[in-house]
Amino acid sequence: LMERDEVVAALDVLVGRWQGRGLGEYPTIDPFEYREDLEVMSVEPGLHHYVQRTWRLTAEGETRSHVETGFMSVDEDGVVSVFNAQGPDRVEVLRGHASLLDGLLVVELLSQHIAGDERMIRSWRRLEVEPGELAYTMGMATTAMPGGSSHLAARLIRGS
Repeated sequence: LMERDEVVAALDVLVGRWQGRGLGEYPTIDPFEYREDLEVMSVEPGLHHYVQRTWRLTAEGETRSHVETGFMSVDEDGVVSVFNAQGPDRVEVLRGHASLLDGLLVVELLSQHIAGDERMIRSWRRLEVEPGELAYTMGMATTAMPGGSSHLAARLIRGS
């Protein structure tokens, strides 16, 4: 595992604006495509604030889908935590670790607390960041699918 200072430095690659597209799926819903805009700002070393917005893409155009905002921090042991609010009804705390694999930053997170949405049991996220490109996957377990399943996968490019 990486030391705290290494994680703090590695996460700075996230600072900036990212845009791209993704695919959503879950056994209980129809698959969908979406467009995403993500802005990550450095608050201080080891603390980032982010705002993420998505629009669902359909044959008729796009409609606002999801807004999420929160903080990503690194504790003294190098553990990465994400504290987020998703729209008006869900709050999550996720924790995990960052690693560097041949220049690729990988952050793996697992939910520790979820509030405001009784359907949610747990969630997990994996981010892979290389210069100019951020890819992520998100999965979740719900009361309808207690075993969990993939939900989102997106690829974002650093914008201006």
